[in-house]
Amino acid sequence: MSTHRRVVAAAPALVGELLAGPVRTVPVLHRGVDAVYLDLRGSTTAAAAPDLAVLGVLSATASAVPCGLQTTLPRLPGDVAGATQAVLGGGQALLGDTAAVVTRVVDATVPRLPDAALDPASRVLADLVGDRTSRVRAELPAAALAALAAGSADCVPVLLGRGSGLTPVGDDVLCGWLAAAFAARAPVALALADAVRRHAPAATTALSATLLGCATRGEVLPQFRRLVLDLADPAPDLDVRVAVDVDALLRVGHTSGAGLLLGASIALHHLASRSLTP
Repeated sequence: MSTHRRVVAAAPALVGELLAGPVRTVPVLHRGVDAVYLDLRGSTTAAAAPDLAVLGVLSATASAVPCGLQTTLPRLPGDVAGATQAVLGGGQALLGDTAAVVTRVVDATVPRLPDAALDPASRVLADLVGDRTSRVRAELPAAALAALAAGSADCVPVLLGRGSGLTPVGDDVLCGWLAAAFAARAPVALALADAVRRHAPAATTALSATLLGCATRGEVLPQFRRLVLDLADPAPDLDVRVAVDVDALLRVGHTSGAGLLLGASIALHHLASRSLTP
């Protein structure tokens, strides 16, 4: 009879599918009391989902990254936070004596952002963000941001891995841009997404490359998903709802939330301008 402590977790469907695969041992890439990130590169998981290089086991207070299992634990126990490897498979992630099991599937994908919503979404987001992303903007080359504003994939090698943060802020900006463009089903996103897939594995951290891969599929943090849900519904109280969303996103990480907002703002301005062109 197993003596493992079982803890329940919520995760996107792809994460649950990965845990349902064969049993394999993977190393820990990064660990702390709120998040432990597992290195999936080289495992059988990598063949099934090549851009999912990292899997997170998270506390209830950690950022709910779309490549993670978010447990109900207020802090990760010592056997999890101090683990050097994990055993995945059979529907669970085992670290030390703790087995995390997905019991709730969450939707991490941004909703559809209709063409009619692009202009009001772009305007209200620009008004509410204002200069609140100026600090992260200052970390990045102006020419690269101008190329991103034009929808050019030339910016990708310049922005990848650039800036501060556990996930470099240049990557956060690209994630925000890609996810917003995915929500709008914009064809211009295909070239950027392809450039990200080609360059990210060698140009940035494994965690960032994984989150960028998620963004190309529209998979995001819940705070970003909430923002897009509200932007897609331009009711009279749009500015009130989006103001709450912007504040929530800016509280994510040291620079991550601001980077995501900057990327989304740039994408929506570009897409709204194109949609208004005769």
